[in-house]
Amino acid sequence: MKRFPFLFLLMLIAAPVLALADANQYNDPAMSFTAPPGFHPVAVPSHDPANFDDPAVMAAFVSDPSKPDFSQIVLRMQSFSANAEGFEMTVENDLRNESSDVFIKKSATTLSNGMPAYWEEITMGSGFEQQKIFQYVWSDGVRGVTLAITSRNGSLDEPKAKRLLSNVSAVAYPKYRY
Repeated sequence: MKRFPFLFLLMLIAAPVLALADANQYNDPAMSFTAPPGFHPVAVPSHDPANFDDPAVMAAFVSDPSKPDFSQIVLRMQSFSANAEGFEMTVENDLRNESSDVFIKKSATTLSNGMPAYWEEITMGSGFEQQKIFQYVWSDGVRGVTLAITSRNGSLDEPKAKRLLSNVSAVAYPKYRY
């Protein structure tokens, strides 16, 4: 009989810790990402992970939003059934349509579990408004996905960006799963 109050108390204590751990994670049938320590989730409306009319933000996390050198991590998805190379070209064209001041350095890579992807280092804007974006770009056969970290230029370097985004894995989307 004494076990029940102890278990109940343990659940009350553990629930906020478990909720906090889950808040920094995005999981769906084809991918998983856990935001690094120091990044806090931003409220994003829920969305079906396989049906898109337009590109959609699926998850977002921010660090130190009150500081001028804050960083944000954003996970975006859109319908796309071709390979990673095709989606990378789509992403690149979209970026160039957003701004005339875009420099993109890209390389073929893989995610932590071997999923083919591209790594992009993007510099956008000019002067004091210049931003640096580092992102993984891939396609899982149903969606094109970008996982990007953005900060003011000079606040974030490539090794740190790779470390902050390293906890992502993806597989081909299980198309006929019910």
